[in-house]
Amino acid sequence: MDRPVITTYQSIAQFVADMLAFKKAHEADFSVLQACRSLRRISPALVTLIVKGQRRVTMDRVDEISKLLGLTPHERQYLKDWTSGLDRTEATKAAPTSSTVEAPRRKLTSSHILTDWMNVFVKDAFDLEHIRKKPDEIYALLGGIASQKRVDQSIKFLLKHGYLRKTNQGDYVPEAPLHSVDQKLPNEKVRKFHKAVLKNAQEAIDTQPTDKRYANALVLSLNQETYARLIELIAEQAESLQSFAEDIKGGNMLYQLVINVSPTGGQRDK
Repeated sequence: MDRPVITTYQSIAQFVADMLAFKKAHEADFSVLQACRSLRRISPALVTLIVKGQRRVTMDRVDEISKLLGLTPHERQYLKDWTSGLDRTEATKAAPTSSTVEAPRRKLTSSHILTDWMNVFVKDAFDLEHIRKKPDEIYALLGGIASQKRVDQSIKFLLKHGYLRKTNQGDYVPEAPLHSVDQKLPNEKVRKFHKAVLKNAQEAIDTQPTDKRYANALVLSLNQETYARLIELIAEQAESLQSFAEDIKGGNMLYQLVINVSPTGGQRDK
């Protein structure tokens, strides 16, 4: 069973039901009863009513539901936006259709967009105004990391699968300003993307002046507990960075931001 992707759902109740089924399938010791003991605002009875569609998830319970389901920070924010939109719809007595619910500007996708890691760079290049006005300039922008043929293949893929769309004016624009890929499960496509951006960062240290790049590094002594706290801290900051990425406009250069935490020294020979 694949991990449910929240943006593919039209019903919160169905998403909750499928996430619970996923956790039960992948965590032998998981139970709603046991998990709810550490949560304050939800109970097994309430969860059952939510799954049956007899109770709605409300804003004051989103955080607790997110903990129960083990949601990532961007999934939790998506659920908050979704719930908030439904609350506003209920308050104005509007019909609860998808057209009346304000959709989040961020989209959580599967790793399909990483069929070629170049797809991310090509999609985001069309956020730049001068690329939208003169699409052929994308070849010069990305020429250092991809051939014209590969860029053309990526544009074709992005249009076919809805990551890019063509406006009535003939401009290519991203379907959403930010696509996030869930990081919980290991995936070869995600690994290839991470390797590519790390390689780009390495080359930028030698090729870009310091006023156009930023690099910082820490070496830390961690154990299992402090490592988990560090990852939680990074996840919280990543949520703020992704919200920032949703809102910025008017860029004239494409940047990548890389956050990497790894054991040092590689793997020792036995």
